[in-house]
Amino acid sequence: MALEKQITYDNGTTASRHRIDGLPVRYQQGEGAEVTATLYSYLNANTRGSAARAPVTTTGITMGLFESQSNGNLREAMYTEIKSLPKWANAADC
Repeated sequence: MALEKQITYDNGTTASRHRIDGLPVRYQQGEGAEVTATLYSYLNANTRGSAARAPVTTTGITMGLFESQSNGNLREAMYTEIKSLPKWANAADC
C-alpha cells in the first residue's frame, strides 16, 4: 500500500508517491505506547521502483498506539491516521 498525492516541499520538489517504511513502537511506563511511521516520498511511482529508489524526502509521523491497533494491521492504521492530517487530505490509496 502507498498514498498518491502531489505535494510540493519547501525546496520546490514535488512528490506524488508516498509509502511507509518502518514502524518502530515505543512504550513508556505509565504513558502508554506510540508508533512513528517514516513516510518516504518519491517523485512518482516509476522513481519508487527504479534502481536508485531514492526518496525526495522522508517525514516522521507519530501517533498514540491503542490496544485495538496493536492487535490489528498497524501499517493500515498509520495510513488512515496520515490521511486524516490536513496536509494529506484527499490522498488516494494505491
